[in-house]
Amino acid sequence: MRNCLVTNHTTDSLLIQCEPGYDGGLPQTFHLEVYSSTNEHLRGNMTSEDSPSFLVQDLLTGTSFILVLYAANAKGRSNSVALVASTLRPAERHTGKIHLLN
Repeated sequence: MRNCLVTNHTTDSLLIQCEPGYDGGLPQTFHLEVYSSTNEHLRGNMTSEDSPSFLVQDLLTGTSFILVLYAANAKGRSNSVALVASTLRPAERHTGKIHLLN
C-alpha cells in the first residue's frame, strides 16, 4: 500500500484511504490496526478484501491514534505504513451569556 492519507476526521471517526501496491498476481487483503498513541495498546483492527479504504468509528473524542496499515497475500505481507491521526474535539462555546431584551 502507498499514499495513505486520513481523508476525513470527525469527533468519533477517521477515514483512511490508500492506493493498493503491486499484488504479485495474487488476491490481496488490506489490514488496519488502530493503537492508542498514549500507551500503544491495540484498540482494534479491520480487514478489507475490496480496497485499502477504512472507516474507523466509535473512537474517543479528541484522542490521538497510531494507524498501522499493510497488505497481505499468499506470498506474504507488505511493509507497514504508520500514520498518526486524531479525532476532533467537540466544538467549544465561544459566546457569553445571552440576555433577552423585552
